[in-house]
Amino acid sequence: MNMMKSKITPEIAEFIGWHLGDGCISTGKGRYEYTLTGDIIEEHPFYQNIVVPTFNKIFKDLLKEPISIKRYKSVGVCGIYFFNKNFVSFLRKEFSLKSGKKINVGVPTFIKTENQKKDFLRGLFDTDGSIYFCKSYIKTKKVSWYNLFHYKPKIKLATISKKLIDEVKEMLLELGFSPRLYKPRKQKKNENYIYSVVLDTNKDTQKWIEEIGFKNLKHLTKVKVWKRFGFCPPFTTLNQRLMILKGRLNPFSFYQNYKGHLEQIKRKIYK
Repeated sequence: MNMMKSKITPEIAEFIGWHLGDGCISTGKGRYEYTLTGDIIEEHPFYQNIVVPTFNKIFKDLLKEPISIKRYKSVGVCGIYFFNKNFVSFLRKEFSLKSGKKINVGVPTFIKTENQKKDFLRGLFDTDGSIYFCKSYIKTKKVSWYNLFHYKPKIKLATISKKLIDEVKEMLLELGFSPRLYKPRKQKKNENYIYSVVLDTNKDTQKWIEEIGFKNLKHLTKVKVWKRFGFCPPFTTLNQRLMILKGRLNPFSFYQNYKGHLEQIKRKIYK
């Protein structure tokens, strides 16, 4: 397969983002393994309908036969998993992708144009990023929309690579966003630091949704619920959000502690 870095297609830029998010190259003792996996429930539609078909399209000349999605219930993941020396060697040579833990990875230098950056970022945030919604935590005696419901979107990327976070921040600045960095943290003493960048202004989150967006249904359904109702309940599953969007589940049911105020809020929404 002859592929020049100067001819980076939208699919390739997105794949590089996927790889830096959830991909892994493992080598050693004659073993050449490639994996790209996500949650077996929450991300199965994304891998089934987006990742695997795109992967097969990009690398059809390298693969002996099309890759099929695999499911591993014991570890709760699904996606791409196979052994192929030529493929792994190609990724390492053509795209400079390294094996092992991605503790010091960065944005590849061949991601240069504005569109390439947007495709790359979408791929990275689809796999390793998140969108979630917050309510106001300002203490007030009066119950209102703002302190009842999770209405304010935040888009976040977290990784163990400080270099990647710093470079993603610079890339977002170049694209007209105003990202913020979170203070590095450890979940456990023996783990690596987690570095995070977040978009949390109305202008930034709206700009992301309009100009970059998501392809992962896990994220897309949250955006759709928020757009339809003005809020998105936290800790919902993909299936619950799909039921909300189909009219089979009431999003207000996640706020049972506030039943005394729901009618007032509903009138505000549907007036």
